[in-house]
Amino acid sequence: MRLSGMRRSLGRTVALVAVALLGLLSIGVASAQSGQFGGITKEAHDMHRLYVFVLVIAIIVFVIVEGLILFAVIRFRKKSDEMPPQFHGSTLVEMLWTSIPVVIVISLFTYSFIVLRQVDHPPAPNNLTVNVEGFQFQWAFTYTMNELGVHNNPNAKGTFTVTGTAAKEPTLVIPVGEPVEFKLTSHDVIHAFYIREFLYKLDVVPGRDNHFTVTPTQTGTFIGQCAELCGLNHALMRFHVQVVTRADFDKWVAAQAATAGLTGASSTAPAATASPAAPQ
Repeated sequence: MRLSGMRRSLGRTVALVAVALLGLLSIGVASAQSGQFGGITKEAHDMHRLYVFVLVIAIIVFVIVEGLILFAVIRFRKKSDEMPPQFHGSTLVEMLWTSIPVVIVISLFTYSFIVLRQVDHPPAPNNLTVNVEGFQFQWAFTYTMNELGVHNNPNAKGTFTVTGTAAKEPTLVIPVGEPVEFKLTSHDVIHAFYIREFLYKLDVVPGRDNHFTVTPTQTGTFIGQCAELCGLNHALMRFHVQVVTRADFDKWVAAQAATAGLTGASSTAPAATASPAAPQ
């Protein structure tokens, strides 16, 4: 009788834990979707899926461990001074608590490595390239006329720069659906180039050129900022990111080139910049 009662109690506990696990998994996935932005780039989507994968595994481990603890506390709570049956060692249990963590670690490592390779991929020669310079306390975005992406004219000459000021935050314009390479340099101290919807942040270090590539998947206007405390007016280092269609991007480039005195994609245009170098 006692053995059958233990089995019934164990069965009820396992059923409750299973139901709680399924409920928490659904809540966990929903929380993962709402707790982190899905991102607006191909690379951000990959990183978000990794985040959800890790969170789901963490929830499963938490529920199982806490469920076993609660089961042990309730089932084996003290009822009398009689010593309960003692068990020492179990090859099966030891194999399980060794192999399961190993499988989890290998899974996390493998998936993380795959995502890292997908996100941190080398730039292609025909990518649109934006040179980003951080300085106290704003940003300068430089476009080169013969590095404008898929519609690039290799014979085009010149550059133009969009430089932010304390009174006017700059706008970084990029086309949707095309890989964009950002080359980061610092004019003075360490900054950090951060766009929330990219799910990506990279330090901007004096004397070191950092770069990363993303492919935007949706149009819109987003906010970027410096995410490294860089001085008194650090909070002023904000900028806008505008993702537009290729047609609108070409129109914007033509307008910027005209302002800079360039002739757009003409091969005879002299090298020039639209604005002076970043202020000291």
